[in-house]
Amino acid sequence: MAMAWNKEKKSMAWGWIIVWFILFWPLGALFLFRKLSRDKAAIMRDGKKVTIISFVLVGIGVLIYSMALEVDAAYFYMWALALVGGGVWTFLMARKMKVEGERYKKYISIVVNQGQTSIDNIASAVGVSYQAAAKDLQKMIDAGYFSGAYIDVTQREIVLARAAPPQGSASYAQSAPSAVKVQERIVSCGSCGANNKVKGQIGECEYCGSPLQ
Repeated sequence: MAMAWNKEKKSMAWGWIIVWFILFWPLGALFLFRKLSRDKAAIMRDGKKVTIISFVLVGIGVLIYSMALEVDAAYFYMWALALVGGGVWTFLMARKMKVEGERYKKYISIVVNQGQTSIDNIASAVGVSYQAAAKDLQKMIDAGYFSGAYIDVTQREIVLARAAPPQGSASYAQSAPSAVKVQERIVSCGSCGANNKVKGQIGECEYCGSPLQ
C-alpha cells in the first residue's frame, strides 16, 4: 500500500482512490478529501479526473444493482446504494474543485503575475467582495499557495514573502558563491498559470506544486 502514496506530496494516487471507493467508499471518500486538502496541484488540474471517478462509481453501482435484482441479496443492494451515493458525492466534489480551481487561478494571476497586493483591487478584479477575497486568500495561504505570505488587515493587502536580494546588492555579494552565474528564466505553470523564476534545472511550480514544462 505504501506504493500508492506520493511521498513528496503525501497524497494517494487516483487509481488507489478508485479501488478504495469500490471496496469501501467511505474510506475512499476520506482518501479523496485528504488528497484535495494536501495536493495543491490536484485542485488546479484534476477536476476532470474526479468527475470520471464519479461516473465510474455510479456505473459500477448500477451494475451491482442489476445483479442484486437477479440474486435478491440485501448486501448487493446496500453495496450498490453506497457506490451510487459515493459517486454523486464525488461528482459534487468535482464541481466544487472546478469552481475553486478557476477562482484560485485568478488570484494567482493577479497577485503573482500582475503584482497586485491590494485586496480591494484584487476583489474588484475577481468580482467578489473584500471579505470574500480576504477569506479566499487566507485559505490559499493556509494551503501553501503563497508560502510565507500573510494578510495585513490594517493596510487591507496581502504581504508576500520577501524576495531574495538583487544580485548587485551588498547582501548578495557577501553570500553568493564564486561559481558561474546561472541565467534566470520565467516559466509559466501549465496548471495555475503562475510565472515562476527558474534558475538551472526546471522543477515544480512554487505556488501549486505542479511540474513545470
